[in-house]
Amino acid sequence: MTVLASRSFVRAVVCLAIIATADDTAAQASSSDTSAKHVYAACKAFEQNQPISDPQVYNLEGFCSGVVHGLAGISSSLAVELQSCVPPASTPAELALVVVKFLDEHPERMNEDFRLLVLEAFHNAWPCS
Repeated sequence: MTVLASRSFVRAVVCLAIIATADDTAAQASSSDTSAKHVYAACKAFEQNQPISDPQVYNLEGFCSGVVHGLAGISSSLAVELQSCVPPASTPAELALVVVKFLDEHPERMNEDFRLLVLEAFHNAWPCS
């Protein structure tokens, strides 16, 4: 394994660990519901940097943050149909904004898995050339 391949592998493992942790945090607060409908309000609050007093929404905000960060980190290493080239300097709010905008444009898909929709939103916003 080359050094570059080794770094990519480590990066993918770290990002997946972040996603798994975010999923566990959200599950403790509510359920194992990872639908976009369930996460949308918290992700929008995260994107807009709104203060949150509801503990459940606060935990889902952490889930949103973890998912967008983790998937942005591995997005260029995924299969071509899921791959995206997220700009490295993207802020967390920019990542969440892309996802919220995608969900606003596709309300009929709110029952789908949030994580898969994040990948699609990134793929549409930042296709690799």
